[in-house]
Amino acid sequence: MPTTLGYAEPVDAEFAQDPFPSKIGGKPRWLDPRHALAAERVACDECGKPMVLLMQLSAPEDDPPSAFHRMLYVFICRTGSCHTSGASRCMRVFRSQLPEDNAVYTAKGGEGDDCDIEWEKTAGVEAAAECVVCGLQGNKTCSTCHGRRYCSRAHQVADWDAGHKAQCSIMPHAESADHMRRLRRMIFPEHVIVSEEEVEEQPGTDSDSDSEEAEPNSVVPVTSERVEDSETEVDAAFMEFQRRIQRDPDQVLRYARAPDAETEPMLLVSDSGAPTDIPACEACGAQREFEFQVMPQMLNYLDLDSTDPHSIDWGTLLVFSCPYSCEPTDTFMPEVVCKQSFSSHGIGQKYLRAYYGDEDAFSRQFESLDV
Repeated sequence: MPTTLGYAEPVDAEFAQDPFPSKIGGKPRWLDPRHALAAERVACDECGKPMVLLMQLSAPEDDPPSAFHRMLYVFICRTGSCHTSGASRCMRVFRSQLPEDNAVYTAKGGEGDDCDIEWEKTAGVEAAAECVVCGLQGNKTCSTCHGRRYCSRAHQVADWDAGHKAQCSIMPHAESADHMRRLRRMIFPEHVIVSEEEVEEQPGTDSDSDSEEAEPNSVVPVTSERVEDSETEVDAAFMEFQRRIQRDPDQVLRYARAPDAETEPMLLVSDSGAPTDIPACEACGAQREFEFQVMPQMLNYLDLDSTDPHSIDWGTLLVFSCPYSCEPTDTFMPEVVCKQSFSSHGIGQKYLRAYYGDEDAFSRQFESLDV
């Protein structure tokens, strides 16, 4: 099975009606709307604040039957300085799934050979209360008006400062334009993830061999006559990573749960290799396997402050999950995310200086990179 690539696009009217959206940012669209994830399960180990949704991915499976509808949620801390620690402290992944026959969704259509089945929420399904800031479980209320739901004290205070203070005793459910703008800045901007299969490279061809310029979204160019002996300075893994993404420079995600046996599913950014300490599934004991990775291009869609040396950054995020999508013992089953970062050592300082032209440019562009 070829690797599937994901690309970010603006939201539209069709996206709003999709019961199983794959997307970046915004509030989570819970697969089972009767249950929302509790903030305690995504509290950052560094700052203690609730993490926010980075992305969610619809990844249904035919087997087992309990994973007919299946969604993966990736949460990360919004505070950039927390990301200097390991991914396990400031990032979380959860799997949620439902069988085809369930109380939440009803199938429509599909009678003829050319008719696609459409799914809609079953009438009478009551959605869980959600935090007005982030969409997590809203098990707390404003102590004054009781009209606003929150996941945590931190988000209650944030909403109060953002504008609820002025509206609380007058119109508790109202949100001014400025209030809504402030709330939106507490989560990541929302984009749809659309997908298509990666075109396999034909033997004997090299899409980069005749190129002298990098694509706009590439990290650094793979080929340049200005660089001497770059092969001895640059990680082979990074060179392969860059070569592959230049074929599709806008990709924000690579999905390879069942890759072709001859295809390496993960693109690594360092010769340090793939993570080797992935824990087994806590529910069934099976060794978790690689499912998908988040590419550095996704950072371009998060509205981050690029001038902040502590801004959120990664080379790639690798997500590992139970290979059997085992029967859930909870609405949200934890999985594993690992982070690999670019490093000036792995990329090669002479390589980068040659591309950017001088020492100062090299420093400005890469002073915040770390392993």
